[in-house]
Order: sequence, then C-alpha cells, then structure tokens
Amino acid sequence: MREEGKISAYQAMVYQVSIVLATAILFVPTITTRHAKQDAWLSVIMACIFGCLQVCTAVSLSRRFPNASVVQYAPLILGKVPGKVVGFVYLFYFFYVGYFILQEFAALMCSSYMLRTPSIVFMLVLSLLAAYAAYGGLEVICRTSSIVLTVVMATLVLIAALIVKDIKIWRFLPVLENGFGPMLLGAISPGGWFGETAVILMLYPFINNKEKVVKTSFLAILILFITMEVVVTGAIGLLGPTETASFLFPTFDMARRIKLEALPFLERLDALFMMVWVAAMLIKLTTFFFAGVLALSQWLNVKDYRPLILPSMAIMVALAVQAWKNITELFTFSREVFPLTIIFVNFIITFFLLIIAGFRNISTRNT
Repeated sequence: MREEGKISAYQAMVYQVSIVLATAILFVPTITTRHAKQDAWLSVIMACIFGCLQVCTAVSLSRRFPNASVVQYAPLILGKVPGKVVGFVYLFYFFYVGYFILQEFAALMCSSYMLRTPSIVFMLVLSLLAAYAAYGGLEVICRTSSIVLTVVMATLVLIAALIVKDIKIWRFLPVLENGFGPMLLGAISPGGWFGETAVILMLYPFINNKEKVVKTSFLAILILFITMEVVVTGAIGLLGPTETASFLFPTFDMARRIKLEALPFLERLDALFMMVWVAAMLIKLTTFFFAGVLALSQWLNVKDYRPLILPSMAIMVALAVQAWKNITELFTFSREVFPLTIIFVNFIITFFLLIIAGFRNISTRNT
C-alpha cells in the first residue's frame, strides 16, 4: 500500500532528529569517551562531518526518485533480482534497528529501575504501542514526534543549564594527548548514529515541499551535533573522562547529580529525564517499525501494509528476546557492531546505488 499521508520537510527534520537522539544521548558519551577520552568532543565534530556526507548521499539519491522509496527503485537501478536483494537489506535493517531499540529499552529499565520485572514485559508494552501508532499512519507519528522532541530538548537544556556551574575545564586537558587515532576511532559510533537520518530514503516520497529537504536535513544534523556535543562535554566536564567511560548510561548519572539547595524540587531530574526518554524511544521504535512494515509491503507488492503490522511486531519481539543475553553483550554490540552496520547500509549501499544510478543515468525525476 502507498501510505497516503503527507508531511512537510520540517516534520521530516523533526523525525530525523527524534530517532537519533533517543539512543545516542545514552550511549555516545560512554562509547566515544572510552576511545577518545577527554578528546571525545572532537570525535563528535568529526562524526558530524561524516553525518553531513551520509545525509547528502541519501538526499541526492532520493531526489532522483521523488515518488518512490529505496525499496521500490533499487530494482530499477540494479535489475530485478539484485534490486530485490538490496531492498530486503534495507527492510531487514529497519526491523534490525527496531529490535535493537527494544533491547536497549528493556536493558535500561531492568538494570536501573525495575530489577525484578522480566525484560519481555517492557518489550511487549513498547512494541504494542508502536504497532498501535503505526496503524495511525505517517502524519500521526510525525505530529507526535514534534511534541516529544520539544519536551526532550527542553529537558536537555534544563539539565545542561543546571550542571554548567559544576563543569571543570581541566578535565578536557591535554588536548589530543594520544594523537588523532583515538579521536577518529571515537568518531565511528556517533558517525553511525548520525547515519540514521538516512531514514529520509523512506520518507522522501511523502514530503510535500521536497525542495526544502536538503536544507532541513542539514539542519537536523546541526541540531544533533549541538545536542551530542552538549551531552558529551557535559558528561566529561562533570564526571571526568574515566568515570564517563565506566558508566553505561552517564546521561542519567548527570541528571541524578543535580542538586540546588535553593531549589530542592529540582533534584533527581533523572525521573523527568526517564519519562521523556521513554516517549522518545517509543517514537524511534515506531519510526523504524513503520518504515520496516511499509518497506515489507512494497517489497512483497502488497497493497495494504496494515495486515503486516502484528505479524511483523511478533517477529521483531522474538528476535529481540533472543538477540543478547545481558546488558554487557548489548553494550559491546552497540559499541563495536551497531554503528558499523548503520554506516554500511545508510552510507556504503546508498552511495553505491547513487553511483550506479548516476552512471546509468537512471532517474524518475521528470516522469
């Protein structure tokens, strides 16, 4: 089924920002600091440059086929069988990110808040909510994500404002103590998360003012860069590089350390942060789940994607339950494998499609 909803370029930008922030603000400080130590803030700059390259590649490819998703035009570029294989890689990638999100959510809830609750409970609740939202369609998801992103950004600004007085500049010194190698290595993980903005490959056909997509996509990268930089520098300046690298979720630890004697009601902001983070995780899961179900319907040439929602949800939850045995394995995967997977799909394969389409002069822009 062709999703009939229409969104603006601005809503697509909000979408792009929302899906990255939900997980990046948790994992990026720890993963980047483990490699780059006090130079992690420089790693985020390098990652931003790579993120711009990735989104430029995705938008350039999408503009050649303005009325189709990557699953639909991959066979046109590569031929029927190779194109179907590449289309399957993309649709599997969307579900792959989806069950990774479920594991992240369950891992944090089980390790930090509800220790005796089985992880499957959190996975089922979040996936059922995502399935319900997917039934509403793209416009409903985008309107909800705009509200959630506003609350998330306001919460992050509040936390940053309250910790700035405790940040120690000396914790960022010496700069480039170990050279450029660790700094570049630390850029791989945030660079991968920046690549998630390539979800524009599925959103582009539904944007009604496509001429603004380039501008709004780069604006999404800029917002993500500023937010990641604030989170990383805040963690290092408050906790120090060694302590930041030792925590699984340093952003929550930053929120827990906020104490104002004059305003005691502003203590323990981790509870507020948890509430908005859960909402952000739901938006991210819904985005990738919706993209996966829509891609599956297009890959199978099914007219209506909605009958595929519940079976797809069940498979995604089953994969999530079997994927990683504990939070240590999940964290190792998120550090060493997940960013490379995103880069491979969102940049390497997308760049390959763009080169082949350009070489063969294939486009539906004027048809």
